[in-house]
Amino acid sequence: MTTYIYSRVSTVDQNSEQQAKYLSGKYPNDIIIEETFTGTTTDRPKFQKLLSKLNRGDTLVVKEVSRIGRNTAEVLEVTESLKSNGIHLIIDQLGGMDVTSPSGELMLTVMAGIAKLEREMMLERQAVGIARAKSEGKYKGRKALDESVIATAKSLIAGGMSKARAAKQLKIGESTLYKYLAAE
Repeated sequence: MTTYIYSRVSTVDQNSEQQAKYLSGKYPNDIIIEETFTGTTTDRPKFQKLLSKLNRGDTLVVKEVSRIGRNTAEVLEVTESLKSNGIHLIIDQLGGMDVTSPSGELMLTVMAGIAKLEREMMLERQAVGIARAKSEGKYKGRKALDESVIATAKSLIAGGMSKARAAKQLKIGESTLYKYLAAE
């Protein structure tokens, strides 16, 4: 039986190491997985690889429900899959509760809904701010990546470097790199 800690942040400006260190100080663990990828989907490279490694009796520890994802249906789907495979899911935010238990499932459902609400409220505030900036002529939108950065990333990946490592080396987000690679 192995205990995994999964630490996720959404942008390269954030620090997954801080989450991992906090959790490893609280929970005995065997393996720590850190990822920089949006929580709007559970289809994240390192997360999916981790899920495929988990075996009956293993434990997955995350800091908050939103580290699994911000889509309530997907979070509940992941949890149900873990439960049906005999894998424990501990969420520190819920006092270290195993959310694969009946009372844990109830708490998880509520917290997953709150995580989704938080994301939607953040997007709403962002849209208001963008609209205001546009009306003031201050909003230009996000600058596209230089083509040479994408070409370099492709070259590094073709040479055997992982996408995560290529993104880190080029100082761009993994999700940004995946978006540009998928667009071509």
